[in-house]
Amino acid sequence: MTIDATRILQDYVTSWNSHDVERLLSFFTDDCIYEDLATAVVKHGKKELKALLNDLFVSIPDVKFDFKAVFSVEDRGAMEWVMSGTYTGDSEIAKISATGKSFSVRGASIMELLNGKISRNSDYWNFASFVQQVSYL
Repeated sequence: MTIDATRILQDYVTSWNSHDVERLLSFFTDDCIYEDLATAVVKHGKKELKALLNDLFVSIPDVKFDFKAVFSVEDRGAMEWVMSGTYTGDSEIAKISATGKSFSVRGASIMELLNGKISRNSDYWNFASFVQQVSYL
């Protein structure tokens, strides 16, 4: 049976804006690695990934992803996106106090898939632009 990686990634993409942590976790292997290169955070396994997702949805409760492109080749996938929202809660990941300011930043994700699940995800996005937009500077 051939796995349609592009279809899996498209389903994954549509799940982000629902803020359903359990649904998002269902796309990952139990021993997944999730890297956020912008904040130098690496999470190992679903338990750590769940904490990261909860932190995101608490600190930016209206976070929205606008996906510009999603594609895959064999066991690799990529997507380009724009993340926007209002930074209303302190984030353990970003280590910046909440300001209530809105932001919009571009980013990309590179993924490895194993048996129809994401085993590794690496996010690349403009953290400097995020800080500029949400800080009091």
